[in-house]
Amino acid sequence: SMKDYYTWTYPDIPENVAQELQKLRNSLVVVGVVGRSKGDQANKMQAFGMEPPLEHTPQDGQMQCYYKPGTNSLLLHFETTYDEAVLGKMIDASMEETDSPFDFDSFYERMRCQFVRMMLLALHACHIVVYVETGQTFDPSLVTVFQLLKFAREQHLLQFLPNMLKGIAATRLGEKARLCTPRILFLFENYPLDEETTRERVSAFEFQTEDCVYELLRHRDIVTKSSTKSLMALPNNKQFVFFNAHEEQHTDKLLKAIECLNVAMYKPDAKEEEEDQEILDLAPFDGFVKPYGRFIDEKALEEQQYRKEHTVWHFLQRHVQDALQGCFDEGSFKQQPQQGHFQLLNFKDWHECMAMLYQLLVENAKNPSNHETGNEEYKTFLNSFDESLNFEKKFWAHLCDLGLKKGIAAYKQAAPSIYGSATHKQLLAEATLAFGEEGRGPPVKAALAKLTAICQKHWQDGRQQCELLSLRSNPCTLPKDVAHEKHKSGVVHISTCNCGRTQGRREDPFTLRQANYDYYEHIAKMCNLCVKVKQYQFPIFEPSVSDYRAAAFEAAFPLLLTGKSGGPQQDDDDEEDEAEGDEEEDGQEESEKPEEEKEASDCGQNLSPTFGSDLNMSIAGFGASLNESQGSSADLSNSEQESTSSGTSSGDTENELVLQLKEPTAKKEVREESSAPPPSTCSTSTTEYLPGLVHTVSNFGLLPLFPSWSLACVGPSSIYSHNTGLQEHFQSGFLSGANFLLPWDVQLRLVHVPKQQHQHHHHQHPGKKQQRWKKQGDRLSLKIFVGMEYECSRGHRFMMCAPDRVLRGGADIERDTCSKVVHNNMPLYYPCPCRSQVNYLAQLMRIHVVTPKTPVNIVVDPKVCVGKGKYTFTLGSIVPPRLSQSAYWILRLPYVYQGDDVMIAPPEKLEPDDMMAGGYLLSGMFGVAETDPTLDLNEPTRNAASPGGTFTRI
Repeated sequence: SMKDYYTWTYPDIPENVAQELQKLRNSLVVVGVVGRSKGDQANKMQAFGMEPPLEHTPQDGQMQCYYKPGTNSLLLHFETTYDEAVLGKMIDASMEETDSPFDFDSFYERMRCQFVRMMLLALHACHIVVYVETGQTFDPSLVTVFQLLKFAREQHLLQFLPNMLKGIAATRLGEKARLCTPRILFLFENYPLDEETTRERVSAFEFQTEDCVYELLRHRDIVTKSSTKSLMALPNNKQFVFFNAHEEQHTDKLLKAIECLNVAMYKPDAKEEEEDQEILDLAPFDGFVKPYGRFIDEKALEEQQYRKEHTVWHFLQRHVQDALQGCFDEGSFKQQPQQGHFQLLNFKDWHECMAMLYQLLVENAKNPSNHETGNEEYKTFLNSFDESLNFEKKFWAHLCDLGLKKGIAAYKQAAPSIYGSATHKQLLAEATLAFGEEGRGPPVKAALAKLTAICQKHWQDGRQQCELLSLRSNPCTLPKDVAHEKHKSGVVHISTCNCGRTQGRREDPFTLRQANYDYYEHIAKMCNLCVKVKQYQFPIFEPSVSDYRAAAFEAAFPLLLTGKSGGPQQDDDDEEDEAEGDEEEDGQEESEKPEEEKEASDCGQNLSPTFGSDLNMSIAGFGASLNESQGSSADLSNSEQESTSSGTSSGDTENELVLQLKEPTAKKEVREESSAPPPSTCSTSTTEYLPGLVHTVSNFGLLPLFPSWSLACVGPSSIYSHNTGLQEHFQSGFLSGANFLLPWDVQLRLVHVPKQQHQHHHHQHPGKKQQRWKKQGDRLSLKIFVGMEYECSRGHRFMMCAPDRVLRGGADIERDTCSKVVHNNMPLYYPCPCRSQVNYLAQLMRIHVVTPKTPVNIVVDPKVCVGKGKYTFTLGSIVPPRLSQSAYWILRLPYVYQGDDVMIAPPEKLEPDDMMAGGYLLSGMFGVAETDPTLDLNEPTRNAASPGGTFTRI
């Protein structure tokens, strides 16, 4: 069908149309159509019965013109970012930008600014502007757009536009730079579905919307009393809101489908329809009890006439007639009657004005850098127009500035003079909360990053703590920027001296020396018992050069450096051969022994449990390869199992522990032996020391700088009374009931060893007569007292009567109680029974031993396993210390354990089902040996062949 209108894309007007428009002379009314659309062609003219050509492609800033011959109105259709087709393209382009992620806020601002630019053009080049809305209600965000338009016109356009207009545009548009105060009309393409489409309801709905629009625009000063100062005008007694209630346009397919589904779901039953038909059949004639038909016909005709006249075109023409009659401003809503600025141009003049406005407002803004101008106001408009309209950005930035000030003030006011990272994090969290009271919007992330940076700088500006962690995981509280020789955490522990008599306050240790040596040396000077007691001297590093250093450890083998092995490999091999010979002879002898004796003699092998003897030498000094070392570790665990089984038999008085006696040697011969170098004496380094504690696989040739253990005889056995336990004046800080040692009865039988069995071990002269101090087959009952003492950081001390039980008094001590402690692994850490809100962990710190009066020595050889079995720490002597008879001995364990260069921190808490997680003392640490008057019990030895290395593990 032939179209009754012309359409073209601005500015390409067909010549014949231009001539026809020129004939109108100064009676051309320009109508701009802007707003929202949903179609692919961005067509908002459907209500006017118009559409663009099929090949038309919408794009932002494009204008499609429509003219119906015989009328005085030129319709200008603006394509903007409010059209879905244009907006979709814009979103796709933004999504394809890989440089930066899609940011909705900045995208929305850009979209709105581009719409405002086109709307400004419409308000300056048109007499009437029709805003098309696809929704059924007025969009309140449009008020914000109108406010931005008002701001842009008053603050930008009026500053440069009147001066930059030239020619006919300057003379006709004048200092207001526009044809008139444009009249704004609102076209709603869709009418609410739940409303009736009668004249009465549609009119009521239109009036209701008009009131709402007027209130909003008047309240925001978009429409004012003076038409010249208003951004736009509303007509006085004419309708300016139109609802398209009778023609369906741009139907929503989804809504249509939902409606069809709704009808199908609630369709009346066929049976009900049949019943209705039966009732109608009873009527005497058609139309029975129906209202008189003529009344309906009249109302229907009236409605029909209303629908015919209720069109957008008729709605628009009423306003076009106002413009042609020159009463455009006089009819403005509640405005003072005055003759405002109003220009009706011919088409040629309007086209020239339009070209100039389009160039200045739209075209030049596409590439502002390419356009040079001397007008500073126009330059500002081109370069920062979008930025000036972005009021939300300014608003959010203002709120974030307020929040930032509040957050920084909160941080600085609460910050102490010196503080650590934990306090800094807490203060920063509080500052962030203070910021959140004001700060809002997209800039919050950047503002919080700035807040963090400022607070960090304030903290690091001379207020930062050193925060080096102590060996108990407490940070140093001294200033980081101020040099300090000694670190200090401010945490103070209560700790007891080596002999257990004096308690004192100790600062949190930061070095191994402070933890295991310096404190005990310091408190010993204040203890009147420590200065008197006999201390066992542990082997320590003795430098031969001034620039001695700590030994380095390879990353691949942190526990093993076979190349620096101290003991010569040849000696190891010799000893292994000897050991094999021993085993053969033992085997022959065992077959002749009775059953009981044979079982007991399994434990009577010559062991040097820390380093020494045939199988342990390879643990201390290493073999030639890693495999040998691993094998020796297996031997160690086997020996531990054997010692445990022997302990079980010794706990029962019916079974006896067999101690093999050697032939005594003359003192003269001993001197002769010691003058020659012994076969397996180890050379120790005098240039490198062991940085940690001695453990089973540490380099044998390395010794520590200082002893981490202490072994002291604090007096005769008579100072302990089992009736009263440990008294406060002797051992201070014990919890009530937990101050008793556990009695331990060990049955011992002395057996003479044939002389030829040990002939290759000791160079004895067979011709000499030698005396024995005990007859063959003598039986001894050893009465030993043992106590496993734990100490917490508050100075509480207590004994344990089982690996999982604290001693609660004399009633807890039974016949086999000590066996539970001696023949089981004891936890290194155990929860202190003191009542406190904080659950303090107590550490195994001392082992108390009261030795018997019998002519044998008790041997102590503790092994502490920590670091999930990675390290097993020992005393460091090849020959374990022998304790003198009838004496009270205290072995003080290390306060802190360090394996090579790895510090092993105590656990934060222990689970009840895994008390050994923090480490444990291996069972079977006690042995018994024949008293040898030639040995100095207080002198350590690194000689594996020493007679002191021979003992029987209990």
